[in-house]
Amino acid sequence: MLNKIKQLFSDSTAFALALMGNKIVSFLLVPVYTRQLQASQFGDWDLTNTIAMVLTYFCILGTDTAFAYYFFEAKDERDRNGYFTAAVGIPAVISLFFLLIISFVSAPSAKVLYEDGEAYPHLLTLAILVIVFNVIIQQTLAYARYSRQVWTFNLGSMSFVIGSSLASVYFVVVENLGVKGIFYGQILAQSIVATFLLWYYRHKFTISVKQKHLRDLLSYGLPLLPALLAFWVMNAVSRPMIYHIVSSEAAGIFGLALRFASMIALLTTAFQLAWRPFSVSIKEREDAPRIYSLLGRAFLVVGTFFILFLTFFIEPIIQIVAGKEEYFAAYPYVWMLATGTLLNTMHLIVGVGLLIQKQTKEISKTFLVAALIYFAGNALLIPAFGPWGTAAMNVITYLFAFISIYRKSQKVYRVNFRFRSMLVYLGIYLVTLSVITWGQVQGWQGMWICYLVSLVVMVASVFVTGLFNSESVADLRHRLPNLVGKR
Repeated sequence: MLNKIKQLFSDSTAFALALMGNKIVSFLLVPVYTRQLQASQFGDWDLTNTIAMVLTYFCILGTDTAFAYYFFEAKDERDRNGYFTAAVGIPAVISLFFLLIISFVSAPSAKVLYEDGEAYPHLLTLAILVIVFNVIIQQTLAYARYSRQVWTFNLGSMSFVIGSSLASVYFVVVENLGVKGIFYGQILAQSIVATFLLWYYRHKFTISVKQKHLRDLLSYGLPLLPALLAFWVMNAVSRPMIYHIVSSEAAGIFGLALRFASMIALLTTAFQLAWRPFSVSIKEREDAPRIYSLLGRAFLVVGTFFILFLTFFIEPIIQIVAGKEEYFAAYPYVWMLATGTLLNTMHLIVGVGLLIQKQTKEISKTFLVAALIYFAGNALLIPAFGPWGTAAMNVITYLFAFISIYRKSQKVYRVNFRFRSMLVYLGIYLVTLSVITWGQVQGWQGMWICYLVSLVVMVASVFVTGLFNSESVADLRHRLPNLVGKR
């Protein structure tokens, strides 16, 4: 078991190097964009990104997750190359089809989507062109992930993010092209990276793609599509609602909060990238349930403490980074949005049995219900509470999905996650973070005392709830030096 945990730790750390570089670059762009764009323009950019994210999943059709499974199930290298070619080709063809359609409707739809639609007649077309190159990059880098070509993944990932960022800054700052300049930069850099990756993996592409390869990827991935779309709709539907019900400025502020909340992705995305191939690779092991349980509980604790420490410092960080006072109101929403991301990653862990048993339809059913709950909650709460309503629904909805998927997974593959302890621990966490946020908004004096008490409460709750005990700590203390030393 220890060797497999070492493998996951090593892969997660390696992937985190690229993600950390990417997030640092993205983070450095925030003060550039907040100083160059008004809050309403930031809202326009965020709205366009939201639409693009939803369309991206229509292009990929769950083939990324399916490829993670069949990469290891392939009977030989030729069979694996067939799955790889199909996994790249399907999203590329679909994204080109979307590009053709959007090029005709971009101008008229802009008048409906944006407050100043005449300023962005071709903005959606630019966003879809980015998707064409982005899906190629995602799918080719997936091969690098699953084959554990860590440095190829890191270099490819960092190249397209850093290149896109630098090019976008040029078009926004030097050419003064505003929101359009961001997409010009992404198109320029990502087209170069996509071309290079296609050339680099040219020997892995094959003309012997069989109908079986297409059928396997789509039959595994398509049932996940509603879940993936529901996930992105849950992220997407609230921002247009805030944009049109409250204001474009409020949408821009909320969009900034989302970017700060995405700092949790340094942890969640790195783990998620390593988790998918890892969880499949050990599914036949006798001790697999024990490994899943240990890692699930540890990930929950690490993730919540990451968000806790981020919350301690988020207000001054946003003030320093954003620069403009109109953005300062973004800080209270960050921890709730980050918690939603954490719970979304947790569903992959507690729902591992559904993925192993190929019962991905159950995940889709849960997220479709979750999306309806999220939409209804936002429709009721945004008119009354603005972005606060969306932030609260983010936690409520993902908590529902987390619990529902756990229950379904336990019916087909039992893992003792100490789930009751997990729920009690999450309850303490939510109360603690709510008190901290209330104190920050109300301007309590001596907040450092509140922070110290909160830290003590959270540390104690790890053991009081039974999530971990002294035996677990002793085991961790025994294993950690070897884990780090042999990484």
